[in-house]
Amino acid sequence: MGQYRILVHGGGRMAQTIANTLAADPRYDVWLSAPEPEAGGQSAPALHPAVRCGSVDLSSTQLSGLSAIIMAGNVWATTAYIARLARQVGCHYLDISENPDLTADIADVAQGATHCFAPACGLAPGYVTALTAETMRRAGPGARVTAHVGVLPARRTNRLGYGNLLGIDGLMVEYFSPCLAIRQGRKTSLPPLAELENITLAGECFESFTTAGSLDALVHIHDVAVESLVFKTLRYPGHLEYMRFLLEDLGFAQRRRQLRALLMNGLPVIEEDRVLIALDVQRADQPRDWFEQVITARRGADGAWCSAGVMATVAHVCAMADLLCTGALRHEGFLSQASVSPHLLEQSAFFAPLARARGPADAPKNNIAHG
Repeated sequence: MGQYRILVHGGGRMAQTIANTLAADPRYDVWLSAPEPEAGGQSAPALHPAVRCGSVDLSSTQLSGLSAIIMAGNVWATTAYIARLARQVGCHYLDISENPDLTADIADVAQGATHCFAPACGLAPGYVTALTAETMRRAGPGARVTAHVGVLPARRTNRLGYGNLLGIDGLMVEYFSPCLAIRQGRKTSLPPLAELENITLAGECFESFTTAGSLDALVHIHDVAVESLVFKTLRYPGHLEYMRFLLEDLGFAQRRRQLRALLMNGLPVIEEDRVLIALDVQRADQPRDWFEQVITARRGADGAWCSAGVMATVAHVCAMADLLCTGALRHEGFLSQASVSPHLLEQSAFFAPLARARGPADAPKNNIAHG
C-alpha cells in the first residue's frame, strides 16, 4: 500500500496515463474512478497492474484518507462538486481544465480551505504559466512578453494542419473565449483568432494568433509589471484562414455544437504529435530574448506512440501532486500556477519529461513577421 492515496477521477487516455504514471512510483496508491473509451477514437494505454479502478461512490466516507483528487477526462460537469468533496474529506484538489470559468469556481470553493486547490495544471495553462511567470519576473518592468504555444501533428496531414490531439472541447474554449492580456501595462481583453504573425521555430515556419485561457492567471498577478503580455497559439500556415472560412463563411461561429461535432468526427486522430513553445521577450534598446522548447512524441515499449501533449500535461500535474503530497510545496487554499516556479517543479521526478526538454535556443532576429 502506497504512502499517498490518489483518486484520479475521469476516464480516457489522459486520466489513465496520469494514473499509470503515479502508480509506477511505489509511494502512490492510485485509484482510477471511471476508465472508459476515449472520445473520438483515441487509444488509451493499458492500465498499470497497481492501478485500482472502478466506479466510485462519491461520498466522504468512501474517500476518507485520500491525499489528493485529480480531475481528468470528460467529467467537468462535476468539477465544483468534486472540489467541495475534496474540501470536505480534507485532501488536495488538482485538475487539468483549460476553462477559466471552472478555475473561478474552484477559487470560490477554496476560500478558507486548509488543503491546496490547484486547478489548471498541465501544459498551457500549467507549465507554460509557470515558465512565462518566471520569464516576466526576469524581464522586469517595461518588457513586452509573447508566449507562442502549439500542440501539433508531427507532420502536416491536411489543409487545417491539425487533428484530434488533446480533445476538441479545450480547443472550443481557446477559439471562442475572450483572450485576457496586458497592453500598455493594463489588463485588457483581445478577440480570439486575431493578431496573426508568422514565426520561425526549430527551423520551421508557423503562424501564431491569439487564443484564450492559457495565461489568465498571469494577467491578474500584481508582483510583476510588464508593458505587454499576450498568449498565442501556434499552427501550421493556413490554419487560421481555413478556420475563418468555417466560422465566418459557413456560419459555424453561430452553430458551435455543430462545429464541435464536425471537428470531432472529421479530424484525424493523431498519436504522433509535438509540443512547440516559444517565449519572445522585448525590452527598449535591448536585444530580443528568445526561448524555444520542443517536445516530441515517443514510442513506448509496446511500440505505440506516447503523445507529446499528453506527456507534457501528465508531467506537470503529477509533479504538482507529488510536491503537494510530500510537503515540498506547502499551500492552503487556491493556488495559482504562476506561483509554482519551474525550479520547484524540477524537484519532482515526475517533471523529468519537461525538465529534459528545457533550454534556451538562439533565434534569428527576423524570426517573427506580422501577417
